[in-house]
Amino acid sequence: MTAGLKLPPGYNFLQSLWRTYKQVKNPIGTIEESMERFHGTYSVNLGRLNLIATQDPAFIDYVLKVNHKNYYKSKILTQQLGQFLGNGLLTSNGEYWLKQRRLIQPGFHHERIHALFSIIKKTVDDFLKDFPTGPKVDVYPLMNKLAFEIVINTLFNVKIPQEKRDELGSFISETQDFVIRDVRQPYKSWWFKLSGEVDKNLKRAAGARQIIREIIQQRKQSTEKFNDLLDMLLDARYEDIGEPMEEDQVIDEILILVIAGHETTANALSFALYLLANHPHELEKLKSATAGLSLDATVRNEQLSAVINETMRLYPPAWISDRVALQDDHFKGFRIPKDTIMVLFYYGLHRDAQYFDDPADFKPGRFLKKNSDKDKPKAFYPFGSGPRLCIGNNFAMAEMAIFLEEFVSNFTVKATGLKPGVKPLVTLRPDKVFLGVDKL
Repeated sequence: MTAGLKLPPGYNFLQSLWRTYKQVKNPIGTIEESMERFHGTYSVNLGRLNLIATQDPAFIDYVLKVNHKNYYKSKILTQQLGQFLGNGLLTSNGEYWLKQRRLIQPGFHHERIHALFSIIKKTVDDFLKDFPTGPKVDVYPLMNKLAFEIVINTLFNVKIPQEKRDELGSFISETQDFVIRDVRQPYKSWWFKLSGEVDKNLKRAAGARQIIREIIQQRKQSTEKFNDLLDMLLDARYEDIGEPMEEDQVIDEILILVIAGHETTANALSFALYLLANHPHELEKLKSATAGLSLDATVRNEQLSAVINETMRLYPPAWISDRVALQDDHFKGFRIPKDTIMVLFYYGLHRDAQYFDDPADFKPGRFLKKNSDKDKPKAFYPFGSGPRLCIGNNFAMAEMAIFLEEFVSNFTVKATGLKPGVKPLVTLRPDKVFLGVDKL
């Protein structure tokens, strides 16, 4: 099938080593440079490890959707993140992943998450009562705290002591940072083990699991219904055997929901406020379009969705992902050998002038239905695609819409002239988002 086909153009072994070193220092810039040089797809030769990186939307769609059965998530993150988070939707593959997805998916249908909207709104309302104002407010830590509160309150609609919340938050933030350092610096893995960093993070994980285990055990003893995500996970039954998940499986899935459901939202909201502050006409347009909306209308509002989508185009929380080829394959005349790691560069695609006019500009109107171009190929992957499309995409869009509507109704933001740093970790995290904040 692949006889006579060649790998995409790219780098030889020595060049690949140098590019890998540069990429540790500047991941996005190094990949962008290579994408420009090789017109959107290139190969990397690291001896036994071969990679193909692409921002070609057709290639991405092929891997994620058309021939998804041949592409699993690679061990780079599934194992290294999985040792701390367990075997949940984000870190599993194959039959087990499919079984879990089918079990959990119904709980995230729009009708089911509708019951969570009031919890989200109350969390937002309580949070905004003490929202700081001033000429230079760093909004990222605030958005991080809010998004964490939302995911915890919708998971566990009960009061959790602050020290327990802090322990869970610390585990998520610090462990993610460690995993990325380990992935980017594999030559230091021996030192991370010897120095005790691996054990320290495993201990953090054990502490987080114990907190969740205690909440689950209390819930099982209660006869109350809390209408939260924990109820959904505990009530779910496998179709074939009619049995619920084991307790450790529930904990695995909760940890995945916490890490995937809070950091991505915090990042997107921080960038959204930054972009709105720097585009006051778009801020005023959003205020006008959302004035006096009901909760249901807020979640469905097209202008809010357009602002959120345009934010995720410019700053996709999931800025990159990977897959590994299970068998030899080919696409567009390129050979894809078995075990090749496919690197899907959404950040580059979302800023590609082939698919977006004025790609560096913040133009929410491009996502309004009246401006959609059905003839254009799909070039927007804020939540992935195919069977592994983010299970919480509707939930994430709803909570971001609820926050933005409430925020712009009560506050205004102004540019400070300071551009936030961008930290490409598991997610695309902003750094120091300083804005002027005034209460209306």
